Order: sequence, then structure tokens, then C-alpha cells
Amino acid sequence: MKKITAILLTILILCASTVTAFAAPAADEAMRLSEFSGTVTVKNASGVALKAEEGMPLSNGYTVETGPASTALIKLDGTKEITLDSRTVCSVRHNGKTAEVFLIAGTVFFNSDVPLLSNEAFIIRSQGFVNSIRGSFGWQNPTGVGLLYGRTHVDIVGGTVDLIGGKKVDVAPEIGSTVIVIDGGKDLTPSNITADSVPAIAAAAVAADPAMQGKLENAGKIDVNAIIGSADSKKAGEAAAEQAAVASAQAAAQAQGAAMGTTVVFPSGSSAEAVKPSQPPSPSGGEGGSSGGDSGTSVSGNAADSQALMAQLSGGNATLDPGGWTISYTGVTVGAGQTLNITGSGTVSMPALTIEAGATVNVFAGATLAVSGTDLVWRGTLTNNGTVQNSADLVVQGTVVNNGTFINSATFAIAPGGSLTGGTVSNTGTVINNGTFSPGACDGVVIRK
Repeated sequence: MKKITAILLTILILCASTVTAFAAPAADEAMRLSEFSGTVTVKNASGVALKAEEGMPLSNGYTVETGPASTALIKLDGTKEITLDSRTVCSVRHNGKTAEVFLIAGTVFFNSDVPLLSNEAFIIRSQGFVNSIRGSFGWQNPTGVGLLYGRTHVDIVGGTVDLIGGKKVDVAPEIGSTVIVIDGGKDLTPSNITADSVPAIAAAAVAADPAMQGKLENAGKIDVNAIIGSADSKKAGEAAAEQAAVASAQAAAQAQGAAMGTTVVFPSGSSAEAVKPSQPPSPSGGEGGSSGGDSGTSVSGNAADSQALMAQLSGGNATLDPGGWTISYTGVTVGAGQTLNITGSGTVSMPALTIEAGATVNVFAGATLAVSGTDLVWRGTLTNNGTVQNSADLVVQGTVVNNGTFINSATFAIAPGGSLTGGTVSNTGTVINNGTFSPGACDGVVIRK
């Protein structure tokens, strides 16, 4: 999720708030998690995690998230469905003949196998644009829409575009400040889809469905055989990338464990079982606590430090005390059932921090957590009794209990079911509220649902 202009944010929230009351769908129109592979997490509208089961009904406001190398098929009703690619998060809603998806992160393949009637709607919303689908199939991610077959209408500030089969459009919002400006320079000119530009999730769907293949062949605008032929290699490429990432993380954790005199074990080939707690660096950059260095001196972390911390978290919890220094851990994920405590004085800098559902992060009084990056999603609980500095484009699906100061200088979006309550929010960026936002005090631009 990129930083976007205030007017883009306003349009998104206005669009997202147009559907306020949802009638219960008929039995044959009920939303369901039809099938899935790998790791899938389902949360109800209150943010409570549920056991994912094939065929389970999905009520309004439910969120589905896929893990690495995982997919999920959601039947929105008898004629509309989406397939979630790996590392994808979305919430779903239904109102009579209207099926609606809020894509928070990742990529979905959408399919409406018959032309929609005048009283039907199939809408996928992303941060900054809205895709209205009319009897078609293709893919959508935070940066654009690709339409393999049919027609669809895409709305964004700066223009609209009607896509036809065989075309794609980049609708990623431009980076900008919170000053209200018109994004008149955005180029919404569609371009041709090639076999190389089709993502793996879409190529796999076409390869598995003769009816889709027939429609594409009859339309004659896309090389169907090239798409089918690329499906296996794209899937294999994604799997290899996932395996390489895991192998790299394990190797780093093992190396760090060996340096610290600890054996690192990976149960089920996934994450480290145990490692000695990481210690704040000394002024020389070695291990050991800070001893008399100037408060605020920055000591950069490295991949091995971050993997060692994640290995320690896999045992259940970890505590970081920078001892007056600024220490950095990049790309850390606090997983379900894990607790990260940040204590003492100084700053723990965590670019690309991810907080999964069921995870807990506690910032104690006097401590500071600094977060930066893009496309971050927090699904667990963060309790702040100190200071949190956020300069990341961040979506909160979980809970932020703010008893201290939350400093925001970026785009801080609260998704349906998410919340930030209490404390002071010092905001020079933009807060987008689709959930619950009730601080004790807040500055700057706040766009409410």
C-alpha cells in the first residue's frame, strides 16, 4: 500500500462506507470457503480467529488470509467467486445480489461465470480504487486489474476506465502528501495482456478450466496455450522462491545460534525452536548491553540478528531492551501465540514489522518502537504504554491499545474489525478509519467511515 493523496483516501472511504446494512443472503447465495490448500486463517467480524474448514460459511465482515504457498477459493454465491493467492488478505460482504470484497493485501483471481443482471453487482475494492465486475474473469492486486475475459469498470480519482478482455490497467495511487490535490496526471490507458504478465494464480485457474479456455479461444485476443504452458513454471517458480526464503532464514538462524553457542532446531522444517535471547549491541557493535554510550546512538541490525530474534520468538516470547541505544531488526514477524516485549529506554527500530493474528507486542513505559516500510498488516494485538513511531503504510486488522503516544507520519488505515483506542495520536500523516478509532486526542487528517 503506497502513500496516497487525501482525496484518493476520501474516495476509498466513501466507497467503502456505501454499504452499511447487509441482508442475510439466501441459502444458495451464502458465502463459503469452498476449498483451500496450505495455511489459511479465518477471522469473524469481531477479529476472533476461527478454524478454517472447507465448506464453512463466511458471514459479513469475515476475513480470510492465506499463508506462504497457500490458496483459498471463496464462493461468494452461485455465480461469483474469488481465489486468493498466497500471502493474500481480504474481507467479504454480501447483500442480496451484491457480492463485495475488500482486498487488503495480495492478489485474487475473480470469476463471474455468467453475465450479471441489472440488479446484481460484484465489486472488489482495493486501497484507492474500485473494480466493478460484469460477468468476467481476471485478477486484481493493490497495483491494478487484469481482465482476461468480459468487461469491468474501474474507478479511481483522476479517471475511470472500462476494461475489455485481454487488457490490463495499472491503477496504483501515486505517492503524495495529505494535502488535497487532484491526481489529474494519472495515466489510466489500458495495455495488452501477455502470457508473461498473467500471474501464477490466474494462469493456474485458466489451465484447470476448459470452459475458461474456450471463452478465451473464441475471443481470440490472448494466446491461451501460452498461458496454460506457463502455469506450471510460474507455480514452480513461486514455490522455489518460498523455499529459498525459508532456507535463507533457517541458515541465518543456525549461524546466529552457533555464534551464540546454541543449537537451533527447526520442527517440521519451518522455524527455529530455541535460541538464546538476543542482547542489545555494545557501542562497538558486539554483543552485550550498552555501557555508557550516548542515548539515541544508532546501531544497525543485520539479517542474522533478525532471524535469531524470530527463532527465539518461536519458543513463545522474547524481550528486547536496547539500553538507551537504537537497535534495528528488519523483517520480523511475530506469529500466532508469540509475545514480543520492548522494555527499558532507547528505541527498537523494526522496518517491515508484521504482527500476525494471535500475536502480542507490548511496548512498556519509557520504551520506543519505531516502524517503517510499506504494505504492512497488523492482525494481532499491540499494547503501547510507551511510544510507537509509525512511518509505514500500515493496515491494522487487529487491536492497538494505546495507553501512551502513537506518532503517525504515514498512511495508517484501520480495516473493518480493527481498532485503535485510547492515548494520544500525534498524526502528521493520514488516519483512515473503517473500524474503531477512539483515541484520547488526535491531530491532523482523519478520514472516518
